[in-house]
Amino acid sequence: MIEKMKKYSFVLYHREYPDFLAKLQELGLLHIIRSTDDLTPALLENQEMLVKYSEAIKLLSKHQGDESKGSSNQPTLSLLNHINQAREEKDALGREIESLNKHVRDLEPWGSFDYDIVSTLRESGIALDFYHCPKNHFKEEWEEENTLYKIGERVGIIYFVVLALGESPVIEADNFIFPEKSLQELIKERDAVSTNISEIDQYFENIADFAINAFQKEIARLTTEYDYADISEQAHDEADGHLKVISGWIPISKEEGLKSFLDEEGIIHVASEATEDDEPPINLVNNWFSRLFEPITRMYMLPKYTEFDLTPFFAPFFMLFFGFCNADMAYGVVLVLLAVILRAKIKNPNMKSYMTLVALFGAASIVMGWVMGSVLGFDLKEVAVIGDKIPVRDTNQIFNLGLLLGVIQILFGVSITIIRKAVKEGFLHTLQPIGNFLLIGTLSIMGAGLLDADISAFSPYLKYSLWGGLGLILLFNKPGRNPFINVASGLWELYNIISGFFGDILSYIRLFALGVSSSILGLVINSVGAEMLGIPLIGGIVFVIFMILGHTLNLALGSLSGFVHPLRLTFIEFYGNAGFEGAGTEYKPFAKTTN
Repeated sequence: MIEKMKKYSFVLYHREYPDFLAKLQELGLLHIIRSTDDLTPALLENQEMLVKYSEAIKLLSKHQGDESKGSSNQPTLSLLNHINQAREEKDALGREIESLNKHVRDLEPWGSFDYDIVSTLRESGIALDFYHCPKNHFKEEWEEENTLYKIGERVGIIYFVVLALGESPVIEADNFIFPEKSLQELIKERDAVSTNISEIDQYFENIADFAINAFQKEIARLTTEYDYADISEQAHDEADGHLKVISGWIPISKEEGLKSFLDEEGIIHVASEATEDDEPPINLVNNWFSRLFEPITRMYMLPKYTEFDLTPFFAPFFMLFFGFCNADMAYGVVLVLLAVILRAKIKNPNMKSYMTLVALFGAASIVMGWVMGSVLGFDLKEVAVIGDKIPVRDTNQIFNLGLLLGVIQILFGVSITIIRKAVKEGFLHTLQPIGNFLLIGTLSIMGAGLLDADISAFSPYLKYSLWGGLGLILLFNKPGRNPFINVASGLWELYNIISGFFGDILSYIRLFALGVSSSILGLVINSVGAEMLGIPLIGGIVFVIFMILGHTLNLALGSLSGFVHPLRLTFIEFYGNAGFEGAGTEYKPFAKTTN
């Protein structure tokens, strides 16, 4: 749910303003209302430093290890500059070693020899030229007509040298020009550069833990300073700049803390209830289960203040859809065990909650695996003892189940729209979405009849719900407007509803496709693995390795599809039918940043 907010406005003497902001930041409860997004030169410089420290941490985190025991007496900024200088030096050395490697690769086919001998021969009037060309371009007559020696051959390239008295003969091959340094000199130089790079890497490894800790503290300090300087610019000047007026939002659950602070400081203030036009920030407050799905809500956007928080409503569906796409009891057990083990090892509270979510997804996979009768790709329906207890018997039932879940979620979304309009706009505005509900529900029941479902109990009433839904859509799509205009625009609205419904319901068929494809892939892995048992001596080992790799890949693909497709069903199909508008601003209190 979305927590209610209260707006507080403060009037302060300009000399008291800085001290008030410092105490307000220490309190860390108020979400300040912004009046400008312009950044001063000081804020831009602060941003620059934050980026530099963050990049340095990213660099050093790659070098953290057991050997990170070093320290430094340098001030934090000097340490940052020293690390950046070392990084730039390493980058330059990296470019240098790439160039040296190229020269070494070019020279290696020729081998090591004394350049002075070549110079002596040329001074004596002997032309000495080095060539290389593809093997299929090499002509045998070159050897017959010239003094030619093949030096070697590599990856289809022939390297050779031609000697001649006087002028060099014309050879249709690439002439090789030797660099000033010999192969041995280049290798020696490359080794020296490589040693320098290793020394820089060793420095990074030694200083990593110390520097990262220091930089994180500095980032926290700079962020606190940045927030303070930024918020300082948000006040309105009154009375020729002698008074400062600033406003902010606070959740009602935290209001008492702010009141106590204001009473203690004697600050002039005005408190008011939030209105829709104010666009208050959004603070989500949910139970432990729904709270696990809040990161998914934030992946799209937060709701507006006057909307419903849809997190508790889509959470069970999301979990169920994941299980549908990854319907295998063994895969579910693996996910649960993996989540439990990682949760015990991870210290970050946010990551712990993610692991709890993974465990729930695993539990959903176990449940849906039982419903569809799948364990590690094996069909439980073929097991005599429990086969008759599996609820879903064939792919047609899986298909129908996917459609049924889609209809339920779509109608649930329309129900949310009805309730929201009743609360926000009044009863008349609920008539058109009620018509949507009746029409979609009727079409769904009629469609179920086409799929051989028994709809005899509903058949006598379908015509009433169908005509009732059509009437509400045509007459009340915009209450208060001319009925004839409503009917005309209602026809277009009706087209959108019907085409949108069929488009939405088709998306839920992907649940069937993903669930069945994961099961079939598991079956194929088992079949191929069984054939590998026939390999003499090592058949058992190959079978185990193949089964582990194959089912791990299938689990990974199933988990990916089981997360991505429910995202689409949630943000497009469900949010669309629930009338979600979104674009709310997250509640971010003005507070000090801790390390």
